[in-house]
Amino acid sequence: MNRNFKMMFLIVFAIGGFAGCSSIEKLVDPFVGNWVSGAFNLEFQSDHTFELSIGKTLSVNLDGKYEYDDNTLTLDVEGDSELNFSYEFKDDKNKLVLKPEGESSYIKTKIEFTRE
Repeated sequence: MNRNFKMMFLIVFAIGGFAGCSSIEKLVDPFVGNWVSGAFNLEFQSDHTFELSIGKTLSVNLDGKYEYDDNTLTLDVEGDSELNFSYEFKDDKNKLVLKPEGESSYIKTKIEFTRE
């Protein structure tokens, strides 16, 4: 009986661990996931790559690598330049506000993204 209880506990614990992987990723890297704001779709991967899509019918698609520290998010766009943003998380990290730092030909004003 005791052995069966231990096995059941291990199985429940393993299932809970696999189900919580996305939650754990958010704790380690709060950017990981898909973020949307109107015509903007920004997806961050756990390998520190991103894909940014601007527009619905006619769209601009950018991808590359990202880095962040306590104040700044840097998107290193492949074949182009770096985009630097100050950032802020709101609503238990389900909203991301990006404010461009410097000149950008893609994003010129503050944007509030919602996690999908």
